[in-house]
Amino acid sequence: MKRTLLFFCAFIFFVFTCFNRYTPITLQEAKPTLMQVEIKGAVKNPGVYTLKFQDSVLSLIKASGGLLENGDDSSLSYTQVLKDKDVIVIPEKKEQLKISINSATQEELQTLSGIGPSIASRIIEYRKNNTFQTLEQIKEVKGIGDGLFNKIKDDICL
Repeated sequence: MKRTLLFFCAFIFFVFTCFNRYTPITLQEAKPTLMQVEIKGAVKNPGVYTLKFQDSVLSLIKASGGLLENGDDSSLSYTQVLKDKDVIVIPEKKEQLKISINSATQEELQTLSGIGPSIASRIIEYRKNNTFQTLEQIKEVKGIGDGLFNKIKDDICL
């Protein structure tokens, strides 16, 4: 009787410990925890990086060593969640060409912030008699004061 009871207990223990132990799963249920993402452009170390799923663009930029000085992040969303095999391209800032106040046409002068047709024609009239020797000399043109000069000084050259 003891043997039968012991056998029956061992059999029940074996059944409960092995029940549902090896349940097959499909590949759709198994989710990987890592992904590979590529970053190119104006970053210190472009390349392919392995990140955790649900990581953001900010994590990728940090992993690549950060942006270069000429990296333009104005079009990026740092909180964008990345997906496996994504490619992120960091553009370079475009250098704005400076406008020569000694040789620019009226249309080129009008592309400067705050310079309209009348001030552009006054600059052209002024330089017919005087060549600009310094950038500050443009303040001698009627209508250009310190405020307007401070707006355009980074966009002009001699």
